[in-house]
Amino acid sequence: MSRVDHAAAHASPTSPPREGFALPLAIMVLALMSIGLVAGFAMSTSEQAATSSQRAQARAYSYAQMGLEAFLTQRKEFRAGCTPATPYTRAQAAACAFCPQCWTANGAARNSSVNANLDTLPTVAESVTVAFTNGSAFVRAVPVWVSVSTGRGTYFVTSTGTDNQSGMATGAGNTRSATRTVGVYVTWSKSTMNVMGALVSFSGIVKNGTGAISGVDQCGADTNVAGINIPSEAAMNLNGQSFTPTGNPPYDTLRTFSQDSAATRLDWLGITNGTSMPADINITSTSSAFPTAGSFASDTNYWPIIHVFNRSASWNGLWTLPNQGRGILIVDGNLNINGSNQWDGIVLVGGQLTSNGNNVTSGTVMAGLNRLIGVPAAALVDADLNGQKSYMYNSCSVRKATSSMARYTMLPNTWMDNVAQY
Repeated sequence: MSRVDHAAAHASPTSPPREGFALPLAIMVLALMSIGLVAGFAMSTSEQAATSSQRAQARAYSYAQMGLEAFLTQRKEFRAGCTPATPYTRAQAAACAFCPQCWTANGAARNSSVNANLDTLPTVAESVTVAFTNGSAFVRAVPVWVSVSTGRGTYFVTSTGTDNQSGMATGAGNTRSATRTVGVYVTWSKSTMNVMGALVSFSGIVKNGTGAISGVDQCGADTNVAGINIPSEAAMNLNGQSFTPTGNPPYDTLRTFSQDSAATRLDWLGITNGTSMPADINITSTSSAFPTAGSFASDTNYWPIIHVFNRSASWNGLWTLPNQGRGILIVDGNLNINGSNQWDGIVLVGGQLTSNGNNVTSGTVMAGLNRLIGVPAAALVDADLNGQKSYMYNSCSVRKATSSMARYTMLPNTWMDNVAQY
């Protein structure tokens, strides 16, 4: 062996080739970046889903609350543009009602056929679905305690709002409509007014002739009230010796106007605006239709709220009662009663009450009420009573007149959020 070959045989072996090392490294880096990107997208998608679910829950809560409020305020009302013929049956009312099932379950058909109403004590559960643009609310009122004999009851009202705008994530990529349920305890409240006398006038009284004004309850179901009640600043002129009011006391003239106005607890501004005591019939001109005597005669349980808007920009004048009737009669301006017309219930007059002839009222009458909204006393004329008058306090007539104001009233501190549903 030559010296050259021997040296070559003892030389260090050649290192193995390292071709392609950069490719696996690049693949590994790309894989890590892809994993990070996917994780970022997943986190972003999760956050978006959580935010979307929260918004859907918030909308569902809003629908639940709006549905609850709509039920409590619109339970008796008819849908816009849908008015049953008058008089109407319970079935006709249900076809036009905001809450059809309420009329089906608890509506009372007066005289078996006409003038149905929702003024009686609810004895079975009521429910209605209130639709919104992108959601709905299912409202249900369940009796908790009901006393038919006293006309009182307690109910638990729940409202489940559903949002249809977007889904709520439930896991595993699934979604469902967001829902939220709120609830509140309510009582069945029959509103009545604070009766201060058989005849009350904040502008004073002028009485000519004979007659009877009595605060003794003709129904015998309540305590007696004053025969005549006027503020101490107002004048009372009685002409003739054959007129002696009765009641407890016969005359109540000791309180000032400020004291009397506070005692009425009457929101006359809200009443004249049509908000505190919404009317069944609005008389906006002398040609407006007033219920005929036959309408009242055909249904003895017909006690409507009638509002005469004769103190408005378009009509400001004296209005005369066309015929006898019953219910709550609201006259913004001056009222004239002639002949032998009789009214059972409540008469509320903003201006002057002029009564001529042999009139009879059974319930309570209040005049000069525009003083409650700031009209000066000097601008109001005393109530003028001529002829043989009969103004008698009757608590049963007052209760019947206010029966249409019966409604659900929320109990304080009973509202609850996210009520469990089963």
